[in-house]
Amino acid sequence: MRTCCHGTDAISLKKTLKRACKNVHCSFKTNVKLKSCTNDPDEVRPGDVFFALPTEHDDLEELVGLAIHHGCSAVVAEKPVNGAEKVPFYIVSNVGECYAAVCHALHDDPAKSLKMIAISGTSGKTSTSYLVCAVLAEAGYQVGLIGSLGIFDGIMLHPATDTDLQPPQLAAWLHQMMMNGCTHVVVEVPSQMLAQGHLGGIQFDAICLTNIRRDHLEYHKTVEQYRRCQLGIFRYAKKHALAICNVDDRISEAIMPLIDQPMLSVGIRNCAEVGSLLIERCAAEQTFIVTAGTEAVPFQTKVIGDNHIYNCLAATALAIGLEVDIKTIARGVGRVENVPGRMEKIECGQDFNVYIDSARTVDSLQTVLRTVREVTSGRLICVFGTATYHEEARRSAVAKALESHTDSVILTSATEYLDTESAAAACDVGGCFVSVRETKIVPDRAEAVALGLTEAKSGDTVLIFGRGTSLGAPFCDRQFTKQWLQETLAAKTANVS
Repeated sequence: MRTCCHGTDAISLKKTLKRACKNVHCSFKTNVKLKSCTNDPDEVRPGDVFFALPTEHDDLEELVGLAIHHGCSAVVAEKPVNGAEKVPFYIVSNVGECYAAVCHALHDDPAKSLKMIAISGTSGKTSTSYLVCAVLAEAGYQVGLIGSLGIFDGIMLHPATDTDLQPPQLAAWLHQMMMNGCTHVVVEVPSQMLAQGHLGGIQFDAICLTNIRRDHLEYHKTVEQYRRCQLGIFRYAKKHALAICNVDDRISEAIMPLIDQPMLSVGIRNCAEVGSLLIERCAAEQTFIVTAGTEAVPFQTKVIGDNHIYNCLAATALAIGLEVDIKTIARGVGRVENVPGRMEKIECGQDFNVYIDSARTVDSLQTVLRTVREVTSGRLICVFGTATYHEEARRSAVAKALESHTDSVILTSATEYLDTESAAAACDVGGCFVSVRETKIVPDRAEAVALGLTEAKSGDTVLIFGRGTSLGAPFCDRQFTKQWLQETLAAKTANVS
């Protein structure tokens, strides 16, 4: 992806690389000045600096040769490449981070003019990001947001096209937020962004680590590599940046002594600097007391569940570290009536409850099931996509949770209906999942959701698990459910009249 300088002056390549990487070696002594760069050899224009990012499938020597043929002024890579003697060749330890740092420098290093806040971890990132933005807005700040559900540039909300922004995109959005007058920016940081070095050129003023469990093993290969990657977020912390950690999360608690930052802990079960006590919970809201030092303030949220309380505590601790008073925090938290696909209550006038949740971990799923069971007087009907849980141990844990809390389970494809063969294969994985009294397999996700809603009676709850709110998903749980309920209720009203 190609990016160009937003200023009038060219920047020093070597100086910028040294800020991002301690060891920089160059085959030429001349200091290259640049006004544009790219990581795609087909995009190279005369004078561009080419960053040769590591790749599993392409020949690095061939890519560099193509970039030189197109007229690049220099090459940055992690190892020497034959045939690159014609241009200055810089060897660095992490070309991804260097590429990101140069992209930010070409955009006038916008992160240096903003209060940068990172939200990382396995689950709860999106909800916590929404809460932090709401709290800071309540405190009078103009806040930008870069997250999986969209990008707010301080003026407009833009739909996100990718959960993992490339460095030129990230730098461009931060520059736009700076120009729009933002004072703070909240960045939702997925593990892939950390692994690929996309945060080079950014230093955070505060980092919230929601929890560390297991996720994205198709990318990270092992749990250990995934956890190590998550901890890498603190490499991008300023010297006195605030860290927020969850003491109820076993892995987070274990690594807290290794974090060399000022820290605030949050928790419900264990002793924490920011804690809470649940007062009341019903299907549409919950009230809990948040304690911080000598202060104890009631919080009321439309989103229910312990998972949301943890997210509220993380947002509270982070805001306290940014010197926002706790009463303002409570008002800001209360402003968030829903987060799409995160324990989202769908209300269209029906006489039963409907929730949509995108729980990706077994722990999150178990917590959601317990919460919904508590507020359900009738049957709990669960529409569940099975393909997310491939490992035998995880399937067993999910099966026990579903068996313990649900009355009826409708197994379907995980995100959307693709084709009969693949959807049936996904359901076959879940065929041995549960031994509840009612278990149905409906490969087509739309049909499965419609069946769950059709079976619900007054006092029942339909809980829809999946990732139908994900980017690029052709089927959206929220949209389909709202439309189905509205059309059904309209038809009933017409029949009565």
